[in-house]
Amino acid sequence: MATIHILGFAGSLRKQSYNRSLLREARKYLPQGVELETFELDDIPPFNQDLENDPPEPVKRFQERARQA
Repeated sequence: MATIHILGFAGSLRKQSYNRSLLREARKYLPQGVELETFELDDIPPFNQDLENDPPEPVKRFQERARQA
């Protein structure tokens, strides 16, 4: 059976946000064959359409992780 890969991220940048806490807690309850990767959005800049064709490196990393999930 293939491993299911889930990408999780919290919309809040606050270190102690409830969503971040829930993502950490969710790891404890994953069934076998499922992995949860969390991605921090701290370095993602606000959207700038001028950079859409060549986004900043943090955006490229996020896009790649999303494709892999």
